[in-house]
Amino acid sequence: MELQVDEVYDATPSCVQTARHTMKSFLAQVGTEHLARIPADTVSGAQLVVSELVTNAVRYADGTCGMNLAYRGGHGVEITVWDKASGSLTARQWDPDCPGGFGLEIVRAICGPLTITPTDHGKQICVRMPLTQAA
Repeated sequence: MELQVDEVYDATPSCVQTARHTMKSFLAQVGTEHLARIPADTVSGAQLVVSELVTNAVRYADGTCGMNLAYRGGHGVEITVWDKASGSLTARQWDPDCPGGFGLEIVRAICGPLTITPTDHGKQICVRMPLTQAA
C-alpha cells in the first residue's frame, strides 16, 4: 500500500517549517504502517532535504509552491517540490567567501540524483529518499 501527501504553500518562509513537520509526520505514519521504526537520522535527513528544496522554491520562485510525498515501499519516499519559476537550478562551486547556495549539493549527498522537470506552470524537483529500518 502506498501512502501519499500533497500540500500547497503560500511561499512564505513559514512554509519551510510546515514542510519539515509534514515530512516528520509522514515518516511516522510510514513507520507505523510499514516498518518497525525509521531511525532518527533518516528522519532528520529527510527533513533537511525538504527544507532545502522548499526554501529554494520560496526564495527563487514567485507565487505558490507545493510538496508531494509518496511512500514507494522498498524504494523509499519520493519527494517532489514544485514552484512557478521556469528555468533550471544550478549548483554552485564551493567558494569560502560566499556563504550559502549549496542546498542542491546537500540534497544530492543525502538522496543521490535529482530530477528537474519543466511543467506548464514552472518546474518540479524530484528526489528519492532511501529509508532504513532500525533494528
